[in-house]
Order: sequence, then structure tokens, then C-alpha cells
Amino acid sequence: MLSLKRLLYIVLAVAALGGAFLAYSVLADQAGSPSSGGGSEVRREFIDSGAVEEGDKPRVWVVGGAKEGRSKEVRDNVGRYCDDIRLSVTQTDRLDVDAVGKHDLVVFCDVSIADCVEPRDFERLVAGGGKAVLAAGVPEGDADAAMWQVLGIKDKGLRENSEELEFDRPLLPVQPKKARYGGSSESVRMELAEDASVYVRDAESGTPVVYTHGWRDGEVCVINGTFLADARCMGFLTGAVDSMLSDFVYPVMGVKAVFLDDFPTTVDSYDELCQRLYGYSAEGFVREEVWGSFQGLSLRSETPITSSVVVVSSSEEGFGGEGGALFLSVGKSVLQFGGELAYASDCSEAGDVFFDQGLIDQVSEAFADYSFEGLALETEAFSSKMLAVPDSDIRFVRGMLDDDEARLSWRDGLTVFPAATEGGSMEDGNLFAICSVLGSYGMVSHVFDVEEMATADGAVAAWDSSKKQLGLFESEVLSRATWLEGRTLSQTEDDVKSYTGLEYGWTRNGDRMCLDCSGAVKGQAFLYRTDARIVDAEGLSYQDVGNGYYLLRVQDGHAEIALEERG
Repeated sequence: MLSLKRLLYIVLAVAALGGAFLAYSVLADQAGSPSSGGGSEVRREFIDSGAVEEGDKPRVWVVGGAKEGRSKEVRDNVGRYCDDIRLSVTQTDRLDVDAVGKHDLVVFCDVSIADCVEPRDFERLVAGGGKAVLAAGVPEGDADAAMWQVLGIKDKGLRENSEELEFDRPLLPVQPKKARYGGSSESVRMELAEDASVYVRDAESGTPVVYTHGWRDGEVCVINGTFLADARCMGFLTGAVDSMLSDFVYPVMGVKAVFLDDFPTTVDSYDELCQRLYGYSAEGFVREEVWGSFQGLSLRSETPITSSVVVVSSSEEGFGGEGGALFLSVGKSVLQFGGELAYASDCSEAGDVFFDQGLIDQVSEAFADYSFEGLALETEAFSSKMLAVPDSDIRFVRGMLDDDEARLSWRDGLTVFPAATEGGSMEDGNLFAICSVLGSYGMVSHVFDVEEMATADGAVAAWDSSKKQLGLFESEVLSRATWLEGRTLSQTEDDVKSYTGLEYGWTRNGDRMCLDCSGAVKGQAFLYRTDARIVDAEGLSYQDVGNGYYLLRVQDGHAEIALEERG
């Protein structure tokens, strides 16, 4: 006979299991059946457009970087980003210090600033209260020795690649203690003056990667390397500006989005692969293991998922056959839990475009009441011909942050929302890139290639290690940026239209900050880095998101913030 204690254990276990199934059932019922559209929200209210005084918003001088190479890439990225956040930009190859205004910001995009300004003029600029950012690093050797005192440099060595970064001070709204950088940095080893403040350093050599140095009445910030040649690293620029200005306000997207490309894969051979590697059928493996993990992440972090299937290619050979049953099966669950289904383009070039009519027919039949409105670009190739997918109404394109042709725009009813980062591993540079983009654009927009995560190189069972990376993404990013609003691709229309069309300006007067805004959606997000503490506000909501940053969401064209000076 069972003892009373063992019987009690069994009763409790059954109750727990029943509760778990009941919770799942409730969530499924709440999610409801697949909607008839791609998930677009009801249009939100916009603030009326009107003239806005820029006030204390700085004008930016982008200096140097005209020659082809990394410096030009830095200059192009800096100019593009300043345009994104509506900073007035003047580009020049050589700086006339006398033309720089009192509140202007000077960004040098050439590795040798001596080619952009006379050393004595640079010294005069900073001594008089100027703020300067060295955005492309510094040269090796002593070619700029005349500026070392201003830059806080005592000695320099050779170049190195700073791969493992360590954050010493708060620079980004969300930052890890350490993170790997996946690119080539071309940093220079340096010994700094004691009064320099290091924000980021090479974790192995100690080389300063981002630091500031105050000199006389002004200040410089050095980004030691060509990080800004990578558009994903613009968080270093906003962090640099934030570190030097007592107040800096800039618009951000304020959203989070997760994309599963070609999920689930539609090729028939995938079933055999899953059987061999995991002992599951493809549907069983995807439903129980893969989709279950992403579904849990989506529910816990309130981040809806956009899943796409490839139906556009540069050639008919680019399609994997008519094995769409898995997409149809799992796609219903994606919709049931608040996600979105989209088509995808995997074109090698923007010339000839072919559509997988067989798969489109399967999808159209299975989702007869659903309107496919989104197209995810899996390559940089893009043309208007790709929008003409049969039996669809493509009005939303997922582009790429570093692609001039399809990165971020709202025009004639077509919304282009960018993917900022991609990949299944957080430890190969993605964690740093995601946090950097979070600092510059106030968004998370990440693409997972699920097939690669499950079967690395098409032969290795990689899902266990991939689940750990997915856990890092949730714990280090989504769980620390709960202030972002979840979006599917077709829900980003108002966010993109607002971000690309707004005008704004601010004025700080003692303990009062006034923010004026026009042409923005109500709820438009801004990041505000301040040395003070917000105690009250009218016309906007505010949230302390850490590291000296506040997230603001405007509700009126004019808002006022009451500040309390920090001790």
C-alpha cells in the first residue's frame, strides 16, 4: 500500500501537471485562431507637424574620411546616423576652428586628425570648451605627438585587434561586463594620463578602446579603432557623446522584434536529417524542441515572432521543392501566439526574380483567410519586382541596417524596417552588437537562422548549444530591456513613419528641460542621458532604464521635465 506521504506526493505532482496543461490551454485560447491579416495594429495618433526650434541640440561637424577605406566607411556611417537622429551635419575635409559654434560637436573620421586640423588649432578648440570625438582611432607612432597632451596620451605602441571587450564604466543603456567584438578594430596600444576616464578596454591587453579626457575647458572622447566602420557599432558614438554632454536627447525606435528566417525549413530532406541527428521527425523536433523554445522566449519577454518562408529567388533552382507541410503546421502555432507569417526573398542579385508558385499555392490554400503583408530580405539584393508575390499584399519589408537601398524608410505606404543583427550565437560578437544597436537606435531587431542553429553545417547536432545562446539572448538582452515594445514586422509601420519623419529640439534651463516634437506618433521614444535625475514630467512618460539613461515617450508636442541635480 502507498504511504500517506507518497500518496500526497502523487496528488501534488498530478495537480502540478494539470496546472501546467491548463495554463498552456488558457494561453492558446487567449491567443485565438490565426488572424485574417499580417498583424498590423490600428493606426496610432500622431502629433501635429509644425516648426520646432532646435534649442540646445548640437550641430555636428563631420571632419575627414574622404579617402576610400575604413575612414570613409566611418565617415559615411557617422553622417548617416546623424541624419537618422536629426542632427544638423556639416561635412568638411579640413576644419576651420573659428567656424565651430560654442555648442557644436566635432567628429573626426580620419585616423590622422593632423591631416584635418592644425595641432595648435585643435588645442585651441578644446581649450576653449570644445567637444571632439575621434571616431576612427589614432595613428601608430608619434605623428600626432603635438596633440598628446590634449588627448591624454603618454605613450603609444603598435596596432592590435581588440576582440574581447571589457566595460569599465556605464556607456550604453544595456551592457555586459565583457563581450566579444567580431570584427577588426585596428586599435593602438596606449598609455594614458591618470586623469583620463576609460569606459571600454581590451580585456586581455588593457588597451583603452573608448576613453574621455578633459583638457582646459573642453573634452575629447577617443574611440580607439575603426569600430564605427561597422554600422552596428554606432552605440559607441552615442555613448561618446553622452559621456561628454551633460544632457543629450535623441529619438529611438523603442521596439524589439525577433525574426525566424526560413522557419521551419521546407525541404523534404530535413525530415531525414532530424531523424538521424535527434531521433525525431522534422515536425516533432521543430514543434517540441525548436518552436517550443522560441515560443517560451516570446511569451516570457512579450516579444512576438515573425516567421518567414522563402518564395522569392534569382533563379528557379533557388527553391527547395514543395515540402511546405512543416511550415504550414508550425505556422498556425506562430499565429496563434501573436506572431506573424511573412514571405522571404533569397536573391543573389536584384535582376531577374522568380516566385515559388507551388509553395505559394500551398500556403494560400492553408491560410486562405490570412493576408501575407511582409517580405523578409535574406540578402542585400532588393527591387520593387520582389514585392509582386502572387496572392499577397506586400507592404512591409524587413531590410538591413547597413544597406543604403533598404534600411529604414516609410514611403508611399511601403514600410522598410531593418534587421540590425543576425546569428544564433551571442558569444561571437552578437551580444556586443545587439547592445550597441540598443544604445544607438533603442531597438532589438535580431534574425535567427534556425536551421543553422539546429544542424550546424547540415551535419552536426547543434541544438543543445544553440539553446544556451538563446538563453543568453533572453537573459542579457530581452530581460534587461523590458522597456522596449514588442513588434512583428507589419506592426512597425507607425514606429518607422514616426522615427523617419519627426522633428524635435530641447532646451535645458536650470532644473527644467523642455522637449518639443512634431510629426511623431504619440508614444515616440527618446533616450535621454543626463547627469541629473528626473523627478517629474508633463507631456511625456519616463522610465529610468539604467546607466544614467531615461526612456521618454512623448504624448504632446511640448513636454517639460523637472530635474533634481545629483549630488
